[in-house]
Amino acid sequence: MKKALLLTAFGALIVACNPTADTPAENQEGHDHKHESMAPKEMDEATGRVFFANLENGDTLSNPIYIEYGVEGMDVRPAGEIVEGTGHHHLLIGNAFLAKGEVVPADSVNIHYGGGQTSDTVTLPMGEVRLGMQFANGVHASYGRDMSASIKVFVK
Repeated sequence: MKKALLLTAFGALIVACNPTADTPAENQEGHDHKHESMAPKEMDEATGRVFFANLENGDTLSNPIYIEYGVEGMDVRPAGEIVEGTGHHHLLIGNAFLAKGEVVPADSVNIHYGGGQTSDTVTLPMGEVRLGMQFANGVHASYGRDMSASIKVFVK
């Protein structure tokens, strides 16, 4: 049983590090990051805010949904190295934010924009959906609640 769990976890890590052709090109990071790289022991303090530039809390939307990500006080930079005052966006489907220093998972509900993208078109599940936007540093370590935004939308 332990061996099966270990193989499953290893397989998930391989998939997260090597997006397949099924992954939309705009969500592929195009860089080689290492998951053993955790957040630096002392993360820079984030000074700014992120926001959904074209969506508001309570909006009723239809798929596919175009989302624009905004940031003030920091610069958007592709993932790969940690540069003070910079980071990149992540869309959290069903979650508001991640704790400061927590590495954003790479899966179907945590979409990385490690190429420095500031917009995307996504398909969301029907009904009420919480959307979180999380800004993170070059190794995907969350800047925490202060650099996140959260809204609820209704998808019809």
